[in-house]
Amino acid sequence: MLKRELSILTYVKAENLITCEGETASLTCAKGNINLLSANYGRTNATTCSTGKPPRQLLNVQCTQSTSLSVLTILCDGQQSCSIVVGDAAFTDPCPRTYKYLNVSYECILPTTPPPPTSTTNSVTCESATASLSCAKGSIKVLSANYGRTNQTTCSTGKPANVLTNDQCTQATSQSVVFSRCDGKKDCSIPATSNVFGDPCVGTYKYLNVSYVCAEGKTENICQNVSKHISCDGRRKLNIHFANYGRRDTVPCHTLDPRAMATTCISSETSNLKEQCNGKRRCFLQALNSNFFDRCPHIHKYLEVSYSCDLPR
Repeated sequence: MLKRELSILTYVKAENLITCEGETASLTCAKGNINLLSANYGRTNATTCSTGKPPRQLLNVQCTQSTSLSVLTILCDGQQSCSIVVGDAAFTDPCPRTYKYLNVSYECILPTTPPPPTSTTNSVTCESATASLSCAKGSIKVLSANYGRTNQTTCSTGKPANVLTNDQCTQATSQSVVFSRCDGKKDCSIPATSNVFGDPCVGTYKYLNVSYVCAEGKTENICQNVSKHISCDGRRKLNIHFANYGRRDTVPCHTLDPRAMATTCISSETSNLKEQCNGKRRCFLQALNSNFFDRCPHIHKYLEVSYSCDLPR
């Protein structure tokens, strides 16, 4: 096994690791977490891992396995250390009868600084009107929401006193409803009605109160059964704000089958993708039912990811 240090920076330590077939590759970071740069299981020259091997097993120097990086990304990215036995069982054989090796380049990334603070917007919408949330820059991140009444003055003009007296009216599911419709989007609209939220206090005139911030960043929609890297340039690192595997809109990953285009399929994967991607320069995502919880088997889904690229500490 050959391990060669490429460079040392104040925030990143890059490594090149070569492990012969049958041996165990061990990726480690004394500080920070692993960020995969490249990987190949195969053979691209006749000299590496050649000692004691017959020449016929070294002739094919055009042997590459395109899934090498994705296998290691899922296993090692974001970890402080990981190990994998180099062989066909882990990577699938790209060239039978050739003696192969694993060539990996990776960095050790120190934790990123928290994102800068953002100003909070408070939106109040009287019952039967439509709330409109929007961000000039970035995407919506819902902080709190309530459909009901918590004081007797808001949305009270022209209303009789008997429909304003209950100021302890809250609907526990308000935030999840607004979250499912708006979080991670640039703008959204939601009617402040009992048909949408349910009626927490019959006979009381209600209003929708939503607090949210505009989180700077980008949004990627990865269609079901498609894989994609999300990445940041230079020294900036990924910071996931929101992720959903399902469907909240009819436009992304459109299908002609109307039965597969429902827009109420919500399965939040924010915490999972934060753990998988935060602090990395690049993150490999596969929009597969096997990777996420499938709440709607008959819907044509997509992985919706809202994220920003932040400077490291």
